[in-house]
Amino acid sequence: MINTDNSKETDKLFNEDTGLRDDCGLCKEAGYEVGQKTGYGVIIYKIGNPKTGWFATLSPKTGGNPNDFTIQLMPFLHLTHFSQIESHKGLAENYGIAFSKLSRAMTTILMQGEGLKSSSERKEMSVPIATYGKSTTWKEKKEHLHIKIFPFRGNIGQPYTVDSSFGRKEIFKDNTGKEFAKMNPVKKVMIGKERFSQLTKELIALLKK
Repeated sequence: MINTDNSKETDKLFNEDTGLRDDCGLCKEAGYEVGQKTGYGVIIYKIGNPKTGWFATLSPKTGGNPNDFTIQLMPFLHLTHFSQIESHKGLAENYGIAFSKLSRAMTTILMQGEGLKSSSERKEMSVPIATYGKSTTWKEKKEHLHIKIFPFRGNIGQPYTVDSSFGRKEIFKDNTGKEFAKMNPVKKVMIGKERFSQLTKELIALLKK
């Protein structure tokens, strides 16, 4: 049963001030143009206006395989929670368009560059794309909303806690009796300069269509 006594708190969250913050790096990046380098990556896509817009960057690092790449998608507004998207008319629609176009561009590059199949019996010939994003109201961890889009394979493609296959992993116990499952370490690696430059050009071209 919904606790209506706490409705003021939900109202505070859903209608939180989403104005740009001087101390937020992503808020600053929202004002950059496509093709412009940020402090970390490069802008590859923008859609909408200051109240309905989203922008995406290509990251110079990715998880494990330097031939892969990671895209990050953010709203122009300083949203801190997924639940706030509905509070702004047009924001959800542009998110759907942006997410679809970014996924399509990544898929195109992976398939054409590696000869991957639209439907494959073999894992190695499939097109593995994952997304990762999180939001919280814990003040210490509240930050500009961002969603990562990346290929999941190799160590970064290991079963995650929400996957049914994760529940089938072998369970171990430490010397205190606490249970745990083993995972291979995932280390971020730099994408080569030539590869990064080529990816930037290809993504910008594909996202203009």
